[in-house]
Amino acid sequence: MSPAEQLAYPESAEAFWVGQAELAAERAGDEALERLTAAVAHLSDLFTTERPDRDFPDYFADPRLLAAYGVFFLPQSFTRTSFALAQVCGLRGWRPATPAPAILDLGCGPGSCGVAAAHRLRQLGINGIRLTGVDRSPSALAAMESFGGAILGADATVRTRIGDASRPDTWPEGRFDLIVAGFVLNEMPQLDAPALLRWFGELKARLAPDGLILILEPALRLTAERLQRLSDTVAVGKMTRVAPELDARPDPQLGAGEHWSHETRAWDAPASAEFVNRHLHRDLREVRFSFAAFSDASLEPLPPGLARLISDVQIIKGLLRFVTIREGRIESVEVPTRGLSKHEVKKLAARFGRGDIVRHPHPAAPRLRLADHQELEVFWTPTGS
Repeated sequence: MSPAEQLAYPESAEAFWVGQAELAAERAGDEALERLTAAVAHLSDLFTTERPDRDFPDYFADPRLLAAYGVFFLPQSFTRTSFALAQVCGLRGWRPATPAPAILDLGCGPGSCGVAAAHRLRQLGINGIRLTGVDRSPSALAAMESFGGAILGADATVRTRIGDASRPDTWPEGRFDLIVAGFVLNEMPQLDAPALLRWFGELKARLAPDGLILILEPALRLTAERLQRLSDTVAVGKMTRVAPELDARPDPQLGAGEHWSHETRAWDAPASAEFVNRHLHRDLREVRFSFAAFSDASLEPLPPGLARLISDVQIIKGLLRFVTIREGRIESVEVPTRGLSKHEVKKLAARFGRGDIVRHPHPAAPRLRLADHQELEVFWTPTGS
């Protein structure tokens, strides 16, 4: 299976949520999906323009809203988790230290991130996975058990527990090889910076030796920078940061600059989500998110001189232009494309994008131009292309 195929949203996952839509609508196929349009629009408003100041309502208690989430929003979070783990496992080579790893998914909902993490580990040949989900919604937990069972099969075990991602006293006891907190920090606005650091300490206390903590957040500047400040503080000495940054240096994007740390990844939305989107016109070409991953496992060191893209790749007459971070500094890089046809330029630009890792032989500088496009090496991209 190619890296791109590993990142694809599973057909079995789409089939599961289409089945839930049919049960909720008491209709079959496209007619069931047609009836989800209003529910998807309602959830979209709830997550954005009508976002509550305090606690979210338990929208998973409504079977139609649950199905709408599963068809339209869950595939995006599932894919975001897959991309984050592609860097942690692919570029950094992290693996669980135990043969039958335990995963804790905090604020799990119906399993968007936890099931994706378990699915990714299974693709790496890791079996006997024990997945535990924690959420305040009994309906979400029931859905996670069914969804996890359908995707992961009989070899994995899926358990759930009513609890609160912000309250460690409600979390299960024991140690976990992978702890996922997917899109929950933005639902904890009451936690200031010191409280967030204490919350992270509780995550670390539940981590098995050589385990991994993975935190994902929306790509909005407000949520991404809040996570980034926590990440920079942790990286100073609390725990080793393994992604998306290449080292422990603070992110130079924090502040009043044009860019902030987040990923933008092209993906193929499932046909059911595209169908529901016909009248909503949401942009499903890419998934956007921010994330931070930490582990004290002994991983292979990265070679020197690597840079991480923090912008899209612009095609300008005669060159490509993009922005990177290298050794804690922002660099604007221009790559000459003279001698290449328009097709070749587009093909070169399509080889890499925001979040990918590149290198070239030039010393650090705020602005630099390569001598030739052959000086640019795409060191790592999640699709392996």
